[in-house]
Amino acid sequence: MTIQINEEQLQNTISPREIEVLQLISMGYSNKEIANELFISKLTVETHRRNMVKKMGFRNAYQLVVWAFKERVFA
Repeated sequence: MTIQINEEQLQNTISPREIEVLQLISMGYSNKEIANELFISKLTVETHRRNMVKKMGFRNAYQLVVWAFKERVFA
């Protein structure tokens, strides 16, 4: 399963790596599974998740995923 990205919706607020992490979060992957998939550490995944939530002004990753689908970040 792949998710297409709507680049116009991101407006340079989220890095390409954060987009990859967000895609996997939205597909239900755990931090450990994301780390294995992207060949990075679990701590790095947690950092990307925390940074995205902070950048967008949300309280948690759930709000981030809801925003991504609402704003059609994933086409």
